[in-house]
Amino acid sequence: MDLCLQGFTEVIEGLAKICVPDPKLYVRIDGAYEPAWAPVFYNPNMVENRDIAVEVVEYLVRNTSNKELVVVDPLAATGVRSIRIALEVSKAEYIKSIMGDISEESIKIMKINARLNKLEDRVDIERSDANELMYKLRRLGLKLSYIDVDPFGSPVPFTCSAVSTIKRGGVIAFTATDLAVLEGKHQDKIIRRYGVMGSLTPISKDVSVRVLLSYIARIASSLDKYIEPLVSYVYKHYVRVYVRIYEGANRALNQMKTCLKALRICTRCGYSYIDDDGDQKSLCSFCRSPTIKVAPVWICKTMNKDLIRSLVEDIASKPWMQKSSKQLLKQLDDYAVIDEITVRLSLLARALRTNTPSRDKVVECLRNIGYKAAKSYTYADGIVSSASIYDIVQCFK
Repeated sequence: MDLCLQGFTEVIEGLAKICVPDPKLYVRIDGAYEPAWAPVFYNPNMVENRDIAVEVVEYLVRNTSNKELVVVDPLAATGVRSIRIALEVSKAEYIKSIMGDISEESIKIMKINARLNKLEDRVDIERSDANELMYKLRRLGLKLSYIDVDPFGSPVPFTCSAVSTIKRGGVIAFTATDLAVLEGKHQDKIIRRYGVMGSLTPISKDVSVRVLLSYIARIASSLDKYIEPLVSYVYKHYVRVYVRIYEGANRALNQMKTCLKALRICTRCGYSYIDDDGDQKSLCSFCRSPTIKVAPVWICKTMNKDLIRSLVEDIASKPWMQKSSKQLLKQLDDYAVIDEITVRLSLLARALRTNTPSRDKVVECLRNIGYKAAKSYTYADGIVSSASIYDIVQCFK
């Protein structure tokens, strides 16, 4: 018997059967499906986002001393994320899963999807504003282990409440689909929304991740808390970060002093470096071209390499996970060992007035002389390395 409402259709994602808006009813003039037009939001292009979320919760279940994890999806829409967690995570009986949305239509679909997957007794569904839901759960005495903030647009309106209500040592995932803002394409918006001064640079994808982490760290610090980034990446049209939240005013202050700095990025060669002297007219120390200052950005580690490796190993055994999700995690695994900002070989070659060398050859060269090096996942001409810019160009020969 088809449980889906009129205008909805059943799809399979992971191990879940989900009623979602019929994409044929919400097609743009260019023929593409526009999920924002549907009465309940569901974007099939975010499946990698949800695959990795399931894997992170799996990791938390395996590596926690507490028997019960409270998982909250305050912007659940169809409920697909929470339903997949309930179906796919081992020892899911130890997970208390709460999903909410302010939309009455979304609540109807969540209830149908819970029935469709025989999860009526294993997920709690709340009609509520996202911020109100998080504060309400905390007032009720629940220790929130994992909060997934996945809005349409910016996570800014939900960041303070998520950081305020997560338990000590809990994990929050943030999605930001306002990538153009985080990249610096809109200078007024990036400072107004994220408190960062900056503009578009040749390595804006890398910068976008560090701008979001900077914002979250500053919100946490204002609450005498500090963050540990676990997984951070930019992919397709969004930035996604997972951070563990700890308490401690002194450590929060130390993190602000250590991990939030001004970054100078060359407009010509793309070389980036920390700006300690605050020189407004600073020229690139490598090619002497003008630079763009972006500040404050997160300059510390963006990944937990052991956690990433665990995700890679676990997802490999799950045939229902998307191939693209496995490929993305493998790229992040390579990156996490180094965790540096991308160096773009084509831009360096332009500054040197030479041909762009093969990425594989440059990476191999750097490894042969003792440096860590890997292909960047953000740019097709990019590498990440522990080597200085001057050692990298030696491998151009």
